[in-house]
Amino acid sequence: MSPPFVLIILIAVFIPASRQAHAAPDSPATPTQAESPGLKLLFSEESDLANPWGKIHFGTTALETIRSCENPGFELSFCLPRKDGAWDVYGQIFKKGPPSNDQVKEQNIWQLVHATTRDGVTFENVETVFESEPGPWTFNHAMTYNPDTGEFILLKLKMDNSGFRYTAFFSPDGRNWREHAKSPLFYDGDAISLFWSPALHRLVCVSKSLQPVSGVKHIPDHGGKCRRVLAIRTSPDGLEWEPPDSMEDVWNRGGCWKPLPDKFLTVPDDNDPPDLEFYSGNAFWYLDRSYMMVLNYAASPQTAGKHGPQLDTEWWVGRTGLDWQRSGRDVNASGTEITRITHNPMVIDGMILFHYGNRLLGMKQDRISFAGARANAEFSTKPFVMPPADLLLNAAVPSPERPFATQQSYVMAAVLDEGEKIVPGFEAEKCMIRNADRIDLPLHWDGKSARELAGQKIHLRLFLRSANIYAVTFKE
Repeated sequence: MSPPFVLIILIAVFIPASRQAHAAPDSPATPTQAESPGLKLLFSEESDLANPWGKIHFGTTALETIRSCENPGFELSFCLPRKDGAWDVYGQIFKKGPPSNDQVKEQNIWQLVHATTRDGVTFENVETVFESEPGPWTFNHAMTYNPDTGEFILLKLKMDNSGFRYTAFFSPDGRNWREHAKSPLFYDGDAISLFWSPALHRLVCVSKSLQPVSGVKHIPDHGGKCRRVLAIRTSPDGLEWEPPDSMEDVWNRGGCWKPLPDKFLTVPDDNDPPDLEFYSGNAFWYLDRSYMMVLNYAASPQTAGKHGPQLDTEWWVGRTGLDWQRSGRDVNASGTEITRITHNPMVIDGMILFHYGNRLLGMKQDRISFAGARANAEFSTKPFVMPPADLLLNAAVPSPERPFATQQSYVMAAVLDEGEKIVPGFEAEKCMIRNADRIDLPLHWDGKSARELAGQKIHLRLFLRSANIYAVTFKE
């Protein structure tokens, strides 16, 4: 069965002051060196709202091609911000060995490289920080940083007769890497992503797995009597994983194939097509929640008995990384094509960016998920302590899917006190936004700023029609 979905609770995100970095002064920065984003409220589902009225829907935003660019010669794996405004970037170069009739005997080599970028397009200071010995490595890998242990971790897949060996490499500084003797950690399918969940204080690994199905598939493909699903494991240190179970002997070479127990699998639900499968999930942490781009699959009679075409991609969102909401089932998350992101996003110049070969994909900052309304609707934010700053709204008025609604669309905002009464001077009719699409729309009430309420616990009451609201943030 699929793990139960949980409600997502909106919180004001305050990232604590960074602790001393474990890296040497000239080493790549660690994620704890990033500047605090301060107050930021995101909207993904009903528990992000208080006292809603009207018909409010939740949705996700598809990636767009921002620009073409030069292929840097490596595929990005993990990115993290530096204090100087640049980003540290890690990526893989994979080199196939001589042809082999047995994947277990292949002699492939992979390299981990480090570089820096200021625009997500141009990469500087490219250096190789690790090169493997030849062996039956696959291309699949995932990387992140564990702030509790002060270590980078890279999971790399290697073949043996039992299947895909999840092999762990650790580094205190991003440059000096060691393979851990405990490898393999476990066995599972050949798609993987990895991130750190501050909510759990644990690493989260999302793997493709296989689940046996009863009878015969309605449209048979090369998968036999199995469908692709997701396995989600967690670990405090990258060594001890829960669940510890493995999917072994995936090709049944030894006649002892062992899938994961159903209770450990995330599977399609009753709202999905009956033949939907989850091919992979590329997950990451963003501000106060996790997002994942899931690649969906369905067999096709056009390729009977063989690997069919991929179906589409989908944004999922979760509070911890274990349980997920799916408000974007009808939106192809990767835009006009079916592509898979390979790394966590870079946030540069007000954009969320993903590098994909010779293209830069992305969207405006904080816009992966949103709350919207076709007709008149309203809701309050969860309470927060007003900072000494101006409030900003990230919104599209009208929403991108209703470009014809320019004459009717609006967003209005009122300030409520802790008792949910309107603060005099901050009534909704004094703060109206029309015909605007920005990540930093200033909220002013006839010229007044809510900064004069600094230190008080308040709510925003937001009124909208034919508009999408993505986030509330502030500007000092």
